[in-house]
Amino acid sequence: MKDNADLNYAWAWAICEGLRAGGVLQVIISPGSRSTPLALAAFRHPELQTRVILDERTAAFFALGAAKASGRPTALIATSGTAVSEWLPAVTEADLARIPLILLSADRPPELRQCGANQTTRQTDLFGNSCRFSMELPLPEQGLYAAACRFAVQAAGSAHWPLPGPVHLNIPFREPLTPVDFPLPDNLQPAHLSRPVLDPNPEHLDRVAQAISSRPGIIVCGPETGTALPAHEIAVLANRLNAPILADPLSNLRDGSHDRSQVIALYDLALRNPSFAGEVRPQWVLRFGAMPVSKTLNQFLEGLDGIRHILVDAHGRWADPLHQTTDLLQADPAGVAQGLGSRVSPADEDYLQRWKNQQKRVREIIDEEAPEEKQLIDTLTLTLPENTLLLSGNSLPIRQLDWFHRGRERPLRITCNRGASGIDGNIATLLGMASACRQPVVGLLGDLTLIHDIGSLAAAKGLNATLLVLDNGGGGIFDHLPQAVLPEHDALFSTPNEVDIPAIVQGFGVDYLPTTPGQLANHISEAANSHGVSLLHLQLTRSTSLAQHKRLWTRLNVE
Repeated sequence: MKDNADLNYAWAWAICEGLRAGGVLQVIISPGSRSTPLALAAFRHPELQTRVILDERTAAFFALGAAKASGRPTALIATSGTAVSEWLPAVTEADLARIPLILLSADRPPELRQCGANQTTRQTDLFGNSCRFSMELPLPEQGLYAAACRFAVQAAGSAHWPLPGPVHLNIPFREPLTPVDFPLPDNLQPAHLSRPVLDPNPEHLDRVAQAISSRPGIIVCGPETGTALPAHEIAVLANRLNAPILADPLSNLRDGSHDRSQVIALYDLALRNPSFAGEVRPQWVLRFGAMPVSKTLNQFLEGLDGIRHILVDAHGRWADPLHQTTDLLQADPAGVAQGLGSRVSPADEDYLQRWKNQQKRVREIIDEEAPEEKQLIDTLTLTLPENTLLLSGNSLPIRQLDWFHRGRERPLRITCNRGASGIDGNIATLLGMASACRQPVVGLLGDLTLIHDIGSLAAAKGLNATLLVLDNGGGGIFDHLPQAVLPEHDALFSTPNEVDIPAIVQGFGVDYLPTTPGQLANHISEAANSHGVSLLHLQLTRSTSLAQHKRLWTRLNVE
C-alpha cells in the first residue's frame, strides 16, 4: 500500500516536471481527494507557483486570465466527478480565444467506472473538439515515468502550437493517495520545445500585392487572438498603401507609440452615416485578428461583394462568418505586413483623407453631444497608468470602448473574453490576470457581469486590481437591441438587480468605493496605486443614457 501511494506521487511529480519544461509557471488547484498526488507534487515543485481556489469554475477562469496576461500555459488540477465539468465555460472561451490552458483531471481507476462508484463520471474526452490534445494517461507505473513526463511536455506544446488553446490529460490513480516517503523519479529528461515562425508564401504575397497595389482599400484590425498584433509593421504597411487602419479596441492598435496617424478609431460612428459609407466603398479589405466587435462595421463589410478580402491568420482558423475570404495567408502577421509593404504602391491620398475628415467630424459631434459614457471612457482611458491591462466586460462596456475610445500614445492593453462573448467568469479572469503580471490591472464591467461572478471575489486575497462597475440597473444592452420594443422587455431582458452590492463586496474583504463621474479620475488613480482589490461603483440612469445615445445616433446618421 505504501509503495502504491509513493508510486502515485512520483508519477505526479514526473507530470509536473513535464509541465515546467513546457513553459508552465502557474498551477491552479481546487481541493479534492483523488487529485492529492497531483496537488502535492505541484505544491512541492520548486519552479511551479500554486494557488488554491475552492470553486472549479472560478479556478478555470482565473487560469484563463493568468494565461492571457502572461502568454504562458496555465495548468488546472481538479478531483474526479462534477468538479471537472465546472471547467467547461472557461474551456470554451479558451478554445475560441486561443488561450493555452492545461487541464489535469484526476480520475478513478478503470475498474471503478460504470459500476456505480461514488464521484465517478465519464471524464475522457469530456471537452470534445474544444481541446487541441486530449488523452488518458495509464495508471502509474515505475518504468513509465519518462513517458508521463513527456506526455505533459507534449500537452504543453499542443496548448501553444499549431493552434493555441486548451489541452486535457485525464489521470487515474488507485488508492492509497497520500504518499509516505515522497520519492522523486530518477533521470527525467523532458523534451525541449520550440515553435516555428511561419513565413508567408512569396507567390501568394505577389498575387495579393498585385490585387491591392495603387487601389483604395482598408486594413481592418480585429481583436487579438491569443498573441499581440504587430502594430508597428501594420502601421508601416498602411503608410505604404495610403490605407486607413480600422482598429478595434481589442486590436490594441489604437494605443501605443507606433505611428497612429492612419488609425481610424471612430469608424463605427462614421459608418452610421449611409452617405459616407457609400463614398468609401473600398476595392479590397485586408484583415488581421478576429472579427470586429462593431456590428456597424460588420454590416459594412458584409455589403462589400465582389472585391478582394484577404485574411491573415498564422494558425489557419477561418475567422470569417461573412464567408467573403478570397485569400487566406497562413503566416506570421508581421511577416505578411513586411512582405506586402515591400511589394505595393500607394493609392491616391484622397481616399484616406475622406476617412480622416469624417473621423474629425464625428469627434466634433460626440464632443458636442457628450454622452455620459463617452466622458467616462475618456476619463478612464486617459487616467490609467502606462502599460495597464484593461479587461472589458461584454455587452455595453466593450461597445462603449469601441464607440468612444480614441486612443493614446502611452501603451494600454485592452482585452476581453470575446471568444464566446460570455458574461460569466469576468471577475475570475481579472484576478487571474493580476496574479500573472506586475503592471496595473483594471476591469470595466457592468452590474450584471459583476453579480454573475461575484463569488470569484473570494479569490482576491493577496492580489492587486481595480474593478470599475458601471451600474445601469440591469441589462442595459437590450435597450439598444430589437428586444427593446417587446412588452416583455423588462421582465425577460432588463433583469434589474436587487443585490446589495456594497454589502457583498465588503463581505469578501474587497475595498468598496462609490464614485461619481467627477470623482472618477482621482478614485482610479488612488485605486491603481493602492494594494489589494478595490471596487469603484458608479451608478448611471438608464433612461438618460439611452436618450443621449439615440440623440447621438440621429445626428451621426444625417451629418
